[in-house]
Amino acid sequence: MSIFNTQQSLEELEKKIDDCVPEMQYLGAVFINFKLQKKLINEQNEYNRKQLFWSRFLAIFTAILAIATIFLVFVSK
Repeated sequence: MSIFNTQQSLEELEKKIDDCVPEMQYLGAVFINFKLQKKLINEQNEYNRKQLFWSRFLAIFTAILAIATIFLVFVSK
């Protein structure tokens, strides 16, 4: 009987599934699905971190430009 865990690669899981009896294939498919979802979530988190950085940068930059514009308007009077 094969034991599945989340630390195994997809190839290892697939090999164990191929060696298992049919009743255990569902369990292996659940772990493969879990690993793929975990990979997708990690990639999405990385993308979100990059987006958050640039969103913060643009927000701060916009605030600085607004302050500079207000300052220039008051100075030019």
